[in-house]
Amino acid sequence: MSHENIERNLNSVKKLNNVNTSLLKVENLALAYDNKKVLDGVNILVKRGDIVTILGPNGGGKTSLMKVVAGINRDYSGSVVFTGDIKIGYMPQNFSISNLMPITVEYFLLNSFSKKLKKNQSTVTEVVELVGIGNVLKNQVSEISAGQTQLLLLARCLIAEPDLIILDEPVSAMDINVRAKFYDIMGKMAKKRSISVLMTSHDLNSIVSCSDYIICINRTIYCQGKPDKIMENKTLSEIFSSYIAK
Repeated sequence: MSHENIERNLNSVKKLNNVNTSLLKVENLALAYDNKKVLDGVNILVKRGDIVTILGPNGGGKTSLMKVVAGINRDYSGSVVFTGDIKIGYMPQNFSISNLMPITVEYFLLNSFSKKLKKNQSTVTEVVELVGIGNVLKNQVSEISAGQTQLLLLARCLIAEPDLIILDEPVSAMDINVRAKFYDIMGKMAKKRSISVLMTSHDLNSIVSCSDYIICINRTIYCQGKPDKIMENKTLSEIFSSYIAK
């Protein structure tokens, strides 16, 4: 699905008109493919400025959950409700541009939105420097590495100055050093600009330091809480032992 369609879907989701600090509320969410449940009884609350990480094994429903929240998959039961008229950024797990399509990193960064973006030049400059893609702005998107592509997609989200960013396995194509940089960027931007982040991961050790709240899911939620409490949870160690060890 194109970025344009994703943004169009996000514009049509339900809105909450309450005045608390919550940006997103998911209640009793269930989803099935060919009569096989991939998500069941999922409840999530994301507060303004918080980084919430969905932790779980491959095949546990993380990507399906992100697609529901992003408005890509609408064939579910339950509710997904956003607070007010918020701006949402979405970064998919997999993204590529054909070698036959000549487009520079700079052009993609500034012109790949479905609606003309009112860009704040100081914000663009800050984001480019923070993310560290200034040296590849003139390169073709098809020529940069997978890790650099993920950083480009993050920068694209950030220059739109969203209230909430949805990230599906954002560091899967990055080496350990770039992963640390990515999480550091997310932490700084979330606190500085009060951006909420909902992201998925299967690597507990990498996300503990940058997450405000962790939800452990394998089709349904097994445990959730602050990172220090999650690390002490016996259910986590029993169900996700192979991921804790990484």
